[in-house]
Amino acid sequence: MIKDSSSFVKDLHALDDPLSTLKMVSFDIVNLYTNVPIDETINIILNELYENRPVPPLIERNDLKKLLTFATTKSHFLFDGKIFDQIDGVSMGSPLAPLLAEIFLQEFEKKYLSLFENLGIVYWKRYVDDTFVLLDPKFSAKKVCAELSKLHPSVKFTSQEEDAVTHKLPFLNVLIQRQEGIGFQTRIYRKPTFTGLITKWNSFVPKIYKYNAISVMVHHAIQICSSYKALHAEFQFIRKISKRNGYPSNFVDSIIKRQLNLKYEPPAPVPPTLSTDTVVFKIPYLGKESQVYGKLVTSAVAKQYPFKKIRVIYDVPDRIGRNFKNKDAVLDELKAGVVYEATCSQCNNSYIGQTCRHLKIRINEHLSDQKKFLPQPLKIPASNKKKKKNSQNPIPLYNGPVTRSRTGKLPSSSIKLYKDDIDELLKQTTVKLKNEQPPVPKSAISKHYIKTHHTFTKNDFSGTALIHRYPGDIGLIDCCTGVQGGTIGPSRVLKNLLNESLFDFFITQHHTTTPTYTTSSSEDGTYDYDITYLLFLFFLLL
Repeated sequence: MIKDSSSFVKDLHALDDPLSTLKMVSFDIVNLYTNVPIDETINIILNELYENRPVPPLIERNDLKKLLTFATTKSHFLFDGKIFDQIDGVSMGSPLAPLLAEIFLQEFEKKYLSLFENLGIVYWKRYVDDTFVLLDPKFSAKKVCAELSKLHPSVKFTSQEEDAVTHKLPFLNVLIQRQEGIGFQTRIYRKPTFTGLITKWNSFVPKIYKYNAISVMVHHAIQICSSYKALHAEFQFIRKISKRNGYPSNFVDSIIKRQLNLKYEPPAPVPPTLSTDTVVFKIPYLGKESQVYGKLVTSAVAKQYPFKKIRVIYDVPDRIGRNFKNKDAVLDELKAGVVYEATCSQCNNSYIGQTCRHLKIRINEHLSDQKKFLPQPLKIPASNKKKKKNSQNPIPLYNGPVTRSRTGKLPSSSIKLYKDDIDELLKQTTVKLKNEQPPVPKSAISKHYIKTHHTFTKNDFSGTALIHRYPGDIGLIDCCTGVQGGTIGPSRVLKNLLNESLFDFFITQHHTTTPTYTTSSSEDGTYDYDITYLLFLFFLLL
């Protein structure tokens, strides 16, 4: 198995020279992830854990099988308004896809390893679904590919042979040239569809992003190019691409020089120091302000807590992928992790909140809490004594007029009340159940109703603005409770974040033009924490 292109090149250069007389072929598996047999792969996992290992897992085999089956076969997706279930294969993008595919292919290779030798395969190295093979020239690559495709109904191979004249073959991002009796020469390979576009120099991103765009290309060139001539040509190509994207030549040359020094003049080993706990602090990149904010946090932590280290990461909020919509649009009410707005139809005041759950659930919670304070229809409950009496003495049924001679009682006198009299009585009547506690408002919308008697409906949420998670000014919002301002609960938020070794507060925009009804004690509806106080809470909970 190949870890990456750099390790592949090292293994290739370590081969004996006689192997360079063999023919180079690459095999590719067609649609690997969607063709992985789920049931067979699950059995491979269970056999390895419960039969081949001396100490099996504590969980029962049947229970683990049910979990694996549920995680792999109960995946559904929405396409063109219809819901589909994927009953076989693993879905693209699933975290389990690479793992299950690798388990299946390793078992496939182990099972048919002896057959590979009979097909003339001398050297076999695989990276996911791409395989580099050194084949005996006596064998045909197409016939070998056809034989490999017959081994399993779910695995179909395609093949590509080396060029008959130049003896070159592209594999991954490496162009390999075979020199008989000498060895293999390698250099960087780029597909014909390569456009030469990288992060522009004038892009509004942190400078480290631009540095990495060049540094990665230089590092790959040093690791893969096997000759100084190929390395020099690659550096010239990098300079050309960088100039086309607006990079200064001295900036590119300094990166090349630094990478070469790291390769041929590695720094002296640093003696071990006291270990420090590292906490990631993600900040949206909004320009110089973000960098100043990151330095303030880092310096404050370094002074007060020398054994704590803050690693600042500047996140870019706007990405090109946001402009491409390849999937069916999700309804606003079914989106999660959004900032939403509700506007009162009577006074135009707005409530702004955030939820990590589906927006529909959060709206129903708001309206349900508001419903507790709305006028309820008058219902006078019957007393328990009357209920018990009615159940013991059911009302007899009489045919004809009810008289004293038939019932043994005087007929009850009835007083005829008019509608005006009933309305007047209802106004003077207050119904209160025993041991009833007054409801406590849990939503800012309920507080708004108590104060103004203005009600919110679902239509007031229909114009919800799905605000991007990092627009505007810097302010803290609660990414756990889903409410901006009052219910942020610093202890709860920080504990959740620290358990994951992550200190990542989202950023939202202050709304100063429209009053915001939140449970915050501040006037503008947001918390203005002093950084010292925030850091104090942060490390107090460690």
